[in-house]
Amino acid sequence: MRVPDDMTDEEAKRTQDDLNTYAEGNGFHLATVFHEYVPGAQSAFTELIEAVRHAGAKHVIVASYRELALSRSLQDAMLTHLSCVTGAEVVSLDECS
Repeated sequence: MRVPDDMTDEEAKRTQDDLNTYAEGNGFHLATVFHEYVPGAQSAFTELIEAVRHAGAKHVIVASYRELALSRSLQDAMLTHLSCVTGAEVVSLDECS
């Protein structure tokens, strides 16, 4: 999840709690939440891909596709890359509500 400078600790915890609640309610085990603190950086995304590959995870949960990137075309590219490299399905909480 992206953690911008203006996000409070409470907001970050609430988002993480939302991810955990969704996972538990849908039979998933939330193993790790990756945090990205630098705008435009993708180190957490790279770590995510490696962790998913290593664990053989079948699902990735994000609060919103905007956690991946702001532009829709970059979101699509990242989702395609994640799917091709890991075979995992990405679930966005925005689309579940």
